[in-house]
Amino acid sequence: PAYSPPGENVGSTRMADRRPFVQILCAFIALCSIEGHSLDNRIHSFVVTGESRDTLSVRLPQRKASCSFDYMAGQPQHENKPSEDKAEVRAEDVLEKLTGQCTQGQSGYWTYQICLGGIIRQFHGADSYMLGTYSRVEGRILKYNKGLPCDPPKNMAERQVDVSLACSDKLGVQLISEPSTCKYTMTLVTPLVCSDPSYPKLMQSAGSTVPADDGHEEWLLEIRETEDGKIACIAHSTEERLSGSQLAFKSFSLKIDHDESSANIEIDSAKARRMGRVPLGSTEIKVNQDSISHGEDFNGKLSYAEVVTKPI
Repeated sequence: PAYSPPGENVGSTRMADRRPFVQILCAFIALCSIEGHSLDNRIHSFVVTGESRDTLSVRLPQRKASCSFDYMAGQPQHENKPSEDKAEVRAEDVLEKLTGQCTQGQSGYWTYQICLGGIIRQFHGADSYMLGTYSRVEGRILKYNKGLPCDPPKNMAERQVDVSLACSDKLGVQLISEPSTCKYTMTLVTPLVCSDPSYPKLMQSAGSTVPADDGHEEWLLEIRETEDGKIACIAHSTEERLSGSQLAFKSFSLKIDHDESSANIEIDSAKARRMGRVPLGSTEIKVNQDSISHGEDFNGKLSYAEVVTKPI
């Protein structure tokens, strides 16, 4: 149509002519925003929750190849591990192994540092307060007492801290609170207790300033052809840059298939890693002719899996 200067009474007619197209476009955009939908069949978005199981697939039609990701979320079973690996972990044993090491975590304005067998202090800049000196173990609680007076001279009660233990992939401090005046609680997270399932699991890594999530993660499954004719299949969390996650997987399998059964699929490379881009060890994964899956030492933490075929 001819150009119409602003102000002429033709805008409503032109918009009316375009309305069906606009409505179709909006409907398409809305469709693409639906969870789990993909713009084409080479990539698929989905959400993994704390207790879920699913099998998803994507296709590369021009190469007659497909990729499937099968997973079960939840704490891993370790069905191939001997029962003695789940023996009780005592707080005394943890303390003995960590004595002399220090770690810290932040809660609001203050940073809290704990030195195992030493002291706990809170500090911000030049301000520092000693909250307690290690005293004893009571059950699974590390007791620290004889800290600085609470509010002298009005309140000369000594500060004290109860430190509980939880499983995580790195040493750190989480869940810091002051339930009553000058009486503190915090949780020391460490891999040393992860073999005992009775300890809580706080999967956020030490030192991370990212709050623990609510047990939901967005993932992508994609398949593509490389420049040298190989087929790559990748499943990964969109939050892999973070250092920790509350999610755990009981099992996973990432597999490449071909429409023609006679096609010879051979894996050229396969890898997997956990949050923080930490590679999984050789006993944590199992690489087959056409897939990668969890191994006997897989501990449930996964953020990325990839298989690449030799040229088909």
